[in-house]
Amino acid sequence: MIKFELDENKSIALIHANQSDSLSENDFKKLTARIDAYLEGHDSLQGIVIIAENFPGWESFDTFISHMKFIHDHHKSINKIAIVSDSGLLSAMPSIATHFVKAQVRNFAAADIEQAKEWARTKEPRSGRFIVLDGYVDDVIALKAEGNITGEDYTETLIPLAEAAIKAHGKVKLLYWCGEEFSGFSAGAAWDDARFGISHMGDFSKIAFVSDVGWLRESVKLFGPLLSAPVQVFANSDVDKTKDWIAAD
Repeated sequence: MIKFELDENKSIALIHANQSDSLSENDFKKLTARIDAYLEGHDSLQGIVIIAENFPGWESFDTFISHMKFIHDHHKSINKIAIVSDSGLLSAMPSIATHFVKAQVRNFAAADIEQAKEWARTKEPRSGRFIVLDGYVDDVIALKAEGNITGEDYTETLIPLAEAAIKAHGKVKLLYWCGEEFSGFSAGAAWDDARFGISHMGDFSKIAFVSDVGWLRESVKLFGPLLSAPVQVFANSDVDKTKDWIAAD
């Protein structure tokens, strides 16, 4: 059983899980109804704070399905999730959840509830962006990533730009440059990158990736052969060669 509080002024929800009672399907129905009602008048919920001494478990398999459906339907509308618990299992959840949800997920000790609330309601400044590079033909999408790329950078820049080009030209070419100004990806960006790549796997005729970041270069080389389009990795110093390669038929 869970106790739910919604602070609309701070745009955060507090969820208290009673370890003596398993989570029920009715818990998630009530939670979904409250959050959906809030989201009708707001773009997103800034944060959720989950307070639990231990994970109480699910009442039934139907409850587990309701839990998964809640995550599927709402993770893009929630910016942060704070898990307040000293439980070893719950403490490990952020490292797992970041691969599946767009929200930032962080664990706090049971004694740090106020710190968790403060973190959950604080909006993170936008520190990254995609720069659209000029001088390419219409079927080439050329972008340079700067700073820490977030999910919003994908949803506001890369995805609409790519989908418009694909609609206009069918197959397109992609030049993706993570130069010296690039500092990393947020969990949300990683999610949107994977979703974008899967949904448009057959829409690219060529992909050029430019970076000196070792793990990024190796990742592209590892997954590149799985794509139907030719993929080439270039160093920052070879960006001129990249332009020639991506422009060639």
